[in-house]
Amino acid sequence: MKKTFILLFLAAITLTSCSSDGDQGPQGPQGPAGADGLIGSVIDIESDFTAGNNYELGINFNDYNLEVFETDAVLVYLKTGEDGVADGAPVEVWRQMPQTYFINGEALQYNFDYTYFNVLMYLEGTVDFATLDSSYTDNQVLRVVVVPAEFAKDTSVDLSNMSAVLNALNLDQSEIKTMSISH
Repeated sequence: MKKTFILLFLAAITLTSCSSDGDQGPQGPQGPAGADGLIGSVIDIESDFTAGNNYELGINFNDYNLEVFETDAVLVYLKTGEDGVADGAPVEVWRQMPQTYFINGEALQYNFDYTYFNVLMYLEGTVDFATLDSSYTDNQVLRVVVVPAEFAKDTSVDLSNMSAVLNALNLDQSEIKTMSISH
């Protein structure tokens, strides 16, 4: 009985696996619309952190024609220098904020907070800001990147790597506007 069952089973598999496929069926219905492409906004801010502006730099997004939604994420990067030249242009070094430095045992942190109306970038820490070397306060370049929340949650993009973020958003360095703020 057991042998008969096994032989019938093997015969059934052999017969069904030898049949040819039928004709191609009609194309199925159109699927639902997908999400639009990622839209990111980028702006560079050049300014000084001074006692006069309370060591804070703030921008209102509307003043710079940046549309920011309540669910968007804002990333801020600090330009910390340049490292050589590539294609005739300096290679800029960027670090994602917050960024902490220790100076003579005291802490200095470049930090920020944001709403969907504005972003505020500021210095905080235990160091006396008035005694800081001007390299920490003057001619600072900050890059503000606004991205959809879905993009910020995407673990395949290293958000600490500003170049990776720009590449994922299909943005070129030449498309970034630079604005100077004087307070």
